[in-house]
Order: sequence, then C-alpha cells, then structure tokens
Amino acid sequence: MGVAQPLEGRVALVTGSGRGIGKAIARRLSDDGAAVVINDLDEDVARAAAAEIPNAAVAVGSVADSSHTDEMVAVAEREFGTLDIVVCNAGLTKDAMLHKMDDATWDLVIDVALKGTFYTCRSAARLLRRKDAGHNRKVVTISSINGIYGVAFNSNYCAAKGGINGLTKSLAREWAPLGINVNAVAPGFVETRLTAARGEGDELGIPAEALEQIYRQFPLGRPGKPEDVAGLVSWLSTSDADYVTGQILEIHGGLEIVKVG
Repeated sequence: MGVAQPLEGRVALVTGSGRGIGKAIARRLSDDGAAVVINDLDEDVARAAAAEIPNAAVAVGSVADSSHTDEMVAVAEREFGTLDIVVCNAGLTKDAMLHKMDDATWDLVIDVALKGTFYTCRSAARLLRRKDAGHNRKVVTISSINGIYGVAFNSNYCAAKGGINGLTKSLAREWAPLGINVNAVAPGFVETRLTAARGEGDELGIPAEALEQIYRQFPLGRPGKPEDVAGLVSWLSTSDADYVTGQILEIHGGLEIVKVG
C-alpha cells in the first residue's frame, strides 16, 4: 500500500499561477495530492500550465475584479465540488520615485496585490467557512519582505504587501474559530520574470543596477527559486501546520541577516 499524499483529496485555488512562483506552488500542491485551480489573466498561459499539472482546472481572470474571483471559486466548486486551500499569489511590481508616481501606477499594484487578496478571500469564504469539512482549511497569502522592511522606489508594492500582512493577521483571528488557518509567506528575492533585469520599455522587472547590488548579498550563495516558496506554502497547507496561524513567515535565504548583522 502506498503512502498517502499529505494533500490527497484537497482542492486548492492558486491565483496568478500561470507562471513563476504561482505555477511552482500549483505544481507542488498537485504533487502533494491536491486538485488545483490555475488562474491567470492570459488564457493561453493558464491552459499551458494546467496541461503540465495533473488534476487541474482553469479560471481565467483578474483578481482585481471581484466578479472574476467569484468565478474562480465557482470553477473549484463545479470541477471538484469544494475548496480547501486558497493561495493568494497574484501580484506585480511597477516601481517609481514616490514624487513621480502617478495615480494609475499606485492603483495598479494596490488593486492587484492587496484588493485582489481581499476579493479572493471574500469570494472563497462561502466554501471555506463550511462546518462539515472535517479538517482545517488553509489560506496562504503571498507577501514580501519588502512589506516588512521596506525598500526605496517601491512604495506602492511595499504598501500593498504591508497591507496583506495586516489582512492576514486580522483574518487569522476572525476565522480561527472556524478551523481555518491563515498565514502569509514573505519571500525575499526570487528569480522570476518579475525580478529579471528590466529592459528599455519593459513594464516588468528590476533595474539592472539594483539587481547587481541584490546578487552580492545572499548569505546562502544563491537567490531564491519559486520551488523554495512552493515548499513552504505546501507545508502550510497540510495538517502538519494546523496549529500555525496568523504568522508572516519570511523566506529569503538569510538576506535580512546582512541588514541587521
């Protein structure tokens, strides 16, 4: 008889999971036994990711639109009958000096990262709050060390991620009596398209000169990988983490040691 997978029989929704950290999280949850709803703005990207992941469904849409997050939850219910795990991963960066940041740049990052997390949790509440689950349900929000320590030229992103930390702690208290664990994972630098060197005219990425400084600071000798984050998210989604809630768990390879040492 084979050993049961830790998430066997569970259903997960991972927002922003067509690529990068979100895709790695969806793949790891699937590897650990969960059925997974893949979400992305780009339908082709979402379907390509789902084709690589067993027992996956697709929900196309923006977390910045509450009707879309409602539909993501509806997809989980239609395809798999329930929802046990929600990972609020969708986000983006668009940096600028604060005095040069226009309203649209501020609003874009806040709407996707912070309001998107709120909308996703609110949409998922009707399934997560059920009393007949027989096991703890899990919410994992994806924050950032930038929302804890701050970084220059990144005020919209830092504000969004700091807001996610507050939302996580509040919701952990609110939903604890229902058997729902709510935690945040706060990665440091992780190699994705959002952290690649930004070319001229690119919307995403980090200025090359900033990347050079970042790469010199890793105590463990390497930047983070999406799979590093996925492993922690998966553990938080299992019954082994039933007594962990309201936590902001940093995962940065010791990067903050450099700042405080």
